[in-house]
Parts: sequence; C-alpha cells; structure tokens
Amino acid sequence: MAQWIQPDRVGPIYLADGVRPHHVLTKFYAAIVTIAMLSGMSLLQPYILTEHLGISRGVMGSVSGQLAFWTELLAIFLIPIMGIISDRIGRRPVFVVGLLIVGLGYGLYPFATSVNELLAYRLVFAVGMSAVAAMVATLNNDYPQERSRGMMISISSMMNIIGTVIVSAGISRIPSLVTSESIDAIEAGKIMFLVCTGWCLISSMILQLGLKPGLAVSEKKRVDTKTLVMAGFKYGATNPRIALSYAGAFAARSDVVIKGLFLSAWAAYDAAEYGLTIGQAMGRFGALFAFMSLASFVSAIPFGWLIDNINRVTAFLIALGFATAGYLSMGIITSPLDMSMLPYFIILSLGSSFMMKSSLSLIGQEAPPEQRGSIIATNGMFGAVGILFFTLIGGYTFDAWGPWSPFVLAGIYKVFLILVALLVRWKAPGTVAVGRWGQAAITPKPDKKPVAAKPEESFTADKTNIADTQKPSET
Repeated sequence: MAQWIQPDRVGPIYLADGVRPHHVLTKFYAAIVTIAMLSGMSLLQPYILTEHLGISRGVMGSVSGQLAFWTELLAIFLIPIMGIISDRIGRRPVFVVGLLIVGLGYGLYPFATSVNELLAYRLVFAVGMSAVAAMVATLNNDYPQERSRGMMISISSMMNIIGTVIVSAGISRIPSLVTSESIDAIEAGKIMFLVCTGWCLISSMILQLGLKPGLAVSEKKRVDTKTLVMAGFKYGATNPRIALSYAGAFAARSDVVIKGLFLSAWAAYDAAEYGLTIGQAMGRFGALFAFMSLASFVSAIPFGWLIDNINRVTAFLIALGFATAGYLSMGIITSPLDMSMLPYFIILSLGSSFMMKSSLSLIGQEAPPEQRGSIIATNGMFGAVGILFFTLIGGYTFDAWGPWSPFVLAGIYKVFLILVALLVRWKAPGTVAVGRWGQAAITPKPDKKPVAAKPEESFTADKTNIADTQKPSET
C-alpha cells in the first residue's frame, strides 16, 4: 500500500500543490455517492411513476421527459452560480451542502401524490444536483497535476460506475426484497428512497472531514466575481478547444441521463411484453446495466492512459466515434430486457463514458486554476442544456415513435459533432497532454487568436509540470 499512496501521488496520479492523498481518496468516495444519486433518480423514478402514481405505459416517456426538462432548466441557471460560488468560498462547502439537498430531494420524492408534487420535489433535488455535479467535475481537475489529469478522471469514472452499479443492482432491488404481506409496493418504494437519503447524510459528513478545505488558489490570485461570471463565455468564445468541450458536454452529460432515464423507462415499457412485473423488469434491466457498467469500468484505465499520452482533441474524436456508433445502434436492437443485445449496449456504455472523460480532460487542460470552477460549471451548463433538449424531445418521440428514438436523435447530433471536432483538430489542436514521461509537446500551429491574459497565465492549468524542453506533436 505504501508504494501506491505517497505524499505526492496516489497510484499513477501525481497530486497538485497542497493536495494530499486523503483528499483524493475522499474525492473517489464522493464520486461513488454523487453519481449513484444523480443517476439513481432516473433509474429509480419509473418505480414511483408506475407503483406510486399509476402512470400508464403510453405516457411514461413524456412524463419522464418533462420531469427531467424542468430539472435541467433549473440546473442551467444554477450550475454556473455554483461554480462561481466555489471559486469564491471553496469547493468543499458547496459540495457538502449540495449533497444534503440531494438527500432531502430523495426523502421527499416517494411521498408525492401527484405529478405536480413530484415535480416540486424534483426541483429540490435539482438544486443539490447542480452543486454536486459542478463540484465533482471541478475537483477532478483541481487535484491532479496536468500529466495525470486523464488518469484522475478515469479512476474517478470507475468510482462513478461503482456508484451506478450500487443503485442499479442493489438499491433498485429493495422493493422486491422487502415487499411482503405487511409491506406493500408503496411502502417498499419509500424505504428505497429513504435509504438514499440516509446515504447522502452520512456521506456529507465524510466529505466535510476528508475534502481539501480552502480555495483552489491563494487569496492574492483570486479573481473578482464579475470576471468569474464572464469567464466561461469569454474562454469559450476565444479558445476553440474549450468551445469543443462545451459542445461535447452537450452530448456527454445528456448521454449519462439518457441511458438511465430512457433505458429504464424502455425496460418498464416492455415489461408486459416479456411477461414480467415492473419490479422483475427493473431487476433484469439492472443486470444488463451492471454488465454495461463493468465494460466501462474495465476500459477506464486504458482510456485514461490514452488521454494523457495523445492530443486531447484526438482522444475526444476517438470517444465520439464510439458514442456515435453506440447511440445509432439503438435503432436496430429489440429491448433492454433482451440479453442477446448486450454487445450493442456495451458499445453504448463505452461511448458515453469515453465522451465524459475526454470532455472533462480537455477543458481541465485549458482552464486556468483561478477560474476553473466557473469555466467547468459553464461546461456543466451546456451539459444541462443538452439534457434539457434530449429529454424533452426524446420524451415525446419515445411515446410517438418508439423507445429507440431518443438514442438515435443523440447519435445524429454526434455525427455533426465529429465534423466540428475534426476541424478543431486540424486548425487548433493545442498541446499534447503531459504523459507518462513527463513531457509535453506543443504543436507547430498555435491558435491564431489567443486569449488576452497575463503572460504567466496560460490555458494549461498546471504549467509548472510541463517539461522545459518541448517538441512538436506527432499525434
């Protein structure tokens, strides 16, 4: 264990100044609980819709889409605010309070008696979701040195997968385990959601004790609030790689929600056709989702190594290729309850996980530390817009065209994004990430329009880790 955890690194991850191993280990735990709770709302919601509120199969897609729409509409406004607040007061308090509010949302959810009441509780959840989503992405880029950024994000994504599996293969089974003569389906649903509330409460205390306190930069380097408000848009307008990351976030964050929201709704939709109850269908879907998550888990380290050793726009294109193939393939599969379709779902899972890693690594490389929270929060805002679009439109097409339609719509968007990414790779490829050998190569084609900044403030966040000797990129 000692050889893996040292003062300046955790395994293959070299730590930024002031970051200690226990901060990183707490962040890994935070990744488990955060993504479990964010994905869990979409995964567990069909149970509430069917068993608690009696929503019919014919309108489940549109109701799910509308709930997600209003959640993400609120998130569009709140995520940038959370990033700005974190740049002013620190990441830890925003993270801890956000997780407490997420727990409150889970605690209220199973007590809803109508869709409108459910929406009100979903908006409470959205406030906490905005805070923790912004912080989990920002800490992924605060804690590592530049040469380990891809690996940090990849290992964190492995923790995300563990959290998703805990929900899909564990917590989602609670109703089938506790339902009896004395505990009906509605009481079982309350138990399932209150377990999530308890987990959030305990985890918030762990995060308060284990995350790094203070600000990402020293007091004298703090940026005023007005600058922070404009930072995300300013850098997106002047740095094509940050703009590409925003466009990628529009797809990447929506990928995660689309998988949880519409695959679980698809499973519930097909339950009767396969002769299953809703609980049985959710159990079978949970097994499929576990296999999808395992594929993403196993691939995380190799893809993280790739991100750290090639140009990050190139890594983004590779991720985009997997995601496009996976989402378009949903137009030819039968059902998420059909285990023979597993290879298609694995490609889908790999694509969505690769997209998230490559988008976060790219923007982490480009965003300066003193404005990183605001810029990454803007990235999250574009992700929320993507979720807003695909869940609303996808919810209606789910009912009108078929359960496959939200995925194919997302796949078509990615086809156009490939063309944009190819243009950025050609015209403004940027740097090759600092890789295993501690070197960074600058391409011979600098951006034509650099951002106006002090000479010492480059877009590369941890510039002290770039080797003095640089060579042209061949990647």
